[in-house]
Amino acid sequence: MPICGNLTGKEGLNTDNEMKFKSFAISKAKADAAADIDLINQYAMKTLAPEDVFCFSVVLSNNDVDRDMECLSDKSLDELAEMLTGKTGIMDHINRAHNQVARLYRVEVETPGGMNRLGKTLRQLRGSAYMLRTEENKALIASIEGGITKEVSISFQVKRVACSICDKDLKFDWRTYTCRCENDHVKGSEYDGKLCAGVLDDVTDAYEFSFVAVPANKGAGVAKGFNPGTSVHKAFLQMSMEQLSEFPEANEAVIKHLQMANTSADERAKRAAIRKFAEENL
Repeated sequence: MPICGNLTGKEGLNTDNEMKFKSFAISKAKADAAADIDLINQYAMKTLAPEDVFCFSVVLSNNDVDRDMECLSDKSLDELAEMLTGKTGIMDHINRAHNQVARLYRVEVETPGGMNRLGKTLRQLRGSAYMLRTEENKALIASIEGGITKEVSISFQVKRVACSICDKDLKFDWRTYTCRCENDHVKGSEYDGKLCAGVLDDVTDAYEFSFVAVPANKGAGVAKGFNPGTSVHKAFLQMSMEQLSEFPEANEAVIKHLQMANTSADERAKRAAIRKFAEENL
């Protein structure tokens, strides 16, 4: 489902604090444990030596337009550089304490050269991270060094998705299934040679970076997500009865889905088992 106004971070509303994921890869540029050990020790309870840690460099994000026709604003890149410093690295965005394997000790915005699709100077977010050289991390370190584990994704929240042409908020129109602003610019369309893209702006928080087996999008991708009560839920509540009455079958499906969501996980599992049994035996 395309979502505007948040990922990534999507009719007629601008959502608040949308969850976003941006996918990139580990870089061949070196992070130097010996030179950076003082920075690393800011996050350690005991004093670590360079031989205790494995360091690597990673390009976390940039300001280019991705295949979802969205990009980070320059301001958002600067905000993320500050917010992501010190954040943990986990596996597959599974937020569990035991799932923490690395930590970002430095994040900077750099200019690698070239222009993005909107004709602006290309800027990217580069992080330096460290892991402990332990037995349990040995296989992951070998996988990183061998180029097997290389894709990463960052998760963060933004307040708004702005039109790159007029800077008005992009909103998801349920009737046309497009993201458009009040000036009727549609995300992904061109106007007088200018691309309308969604600019992810006003970062409110950054959570972590994650090693992922398959990034949400190739290269520089954004996968949308949302906080309960702020995106799809809010859009549904703000639609008028007249608008909702145009889609009776969809309304019935949504109601059933919400009813299931309000049951316990055990109850959903039991109902799924009953459905499976009925499909296989009746």
